[in-house]
Amino acid sequence: MKFLLAIIDAISEFTGKFFSFLVLALALLMTAEVIMRYVFNSPIMGVHDIMCAYFGAYFMMTGAYALYRQEHVKVDLIYTRFSARGQATLDLITFPFFLIFVGAIVYTGWNFGLFSVWVVNIGWIWEIDQSHLRLPIYPMKWTIFIGGTLLLLQGLAKFIRDLNLVITGKELK
Repeated sequence: MKFLLAIIDAISEFTGKFFSFLVLALALLMTAEVIMRYVFNSPIMGVHDIMCAYFGAYFMMTGAYALYRQEHVKVDLIYTRFSARGQATLDLITFPFFLIFVGAIVYTGWNFGLFSVWVVNIGWIWEIDQSHLRLPIYPMKWTIFIGGTLLLLQGLAKFIRDLNLVITGKELK
């Protein structure tokens, strides 16, 4: 079990760090666009479209990493007053809500991703945006499914750790 949890943690850490470095490249691109627009009066066309698409992908692909690092928003006023075992109990109680939320993301992401590459009675479409750049949209839509699946896996790992802590009183690393 520890080996499986370590694999899930490693995947979450790798994707989180990978996409965190990509956000640096996006910030540099945005900076270059602002300089070109306001200093040289020569904007780089399509940068806004790229930013919207890739920041959305960044958001989806780093959710599991945030959960792994326990950096999601909590009601700290209440949560921090409990012991580690009490916090794990609260997390177990709220886990069904997590499953419903993440299940909806995974299900919807699958549909978005699938219908951006394949439509019944039409076939392969490989959806692109309507800007002059004609950027592919389907990779961004697939990040909803992939990021949701990674978040679900990390959530299940957290559930197993919380359940172990509540039952045994010991943390499972």
